[in-house]
Amino acid sequence: MTTRKLSGTTRAFSISAGLRTVVFAGSALVLQALSTPVLANAEGAAEALPQPSFELTDPDRIAAGKKRFNKTCAGYCHGAEGVGGRAPDFKGRKDLPDAEAFKTIFHGRRGADIMPPWGQAFSPDQIWELVAYIKFLGTQ
Repeated sequence: MTTRKLSGTTRAFSISAGLRTVVFAGSALVLQALSTPVLANAEGAAEALPQPSFELTDPDRIAAGKKRFNKTCAGYCHGAEGVGGRAPDFKGRKDLPDAEAFKTIFHGRRGADIMPPWGQAFSPDQIWELVAYIKFLGTQ
């Protein structure tokens, strides 16, 4: 039991162990969220995107992106070779800016086309490999 003096009177109150755990866990989550780096800010200002450490036309990186795409993107959403899935096609698509592709893969998308965020699953270079492959598909 904890006693606290409030406006001239002493009031006793008890905080259960369960409530203390919830409060502590919630505080820890808030602190973690505040200390985690985020690419975008709430106002939607320009993002400080990590830049690829390689050329997006590098055949080895395109091949790595294709392998990752086939494992995580093709089956249900974007289809084999980036065509015929439930989400937009990439084959022949030339209007997708590199930075926009990176941001969409990193953050995901909500709305008519839902896409999970991959920013915590893949490193920035792995995401850039996916972008390299998607850009390659745009030339097909």
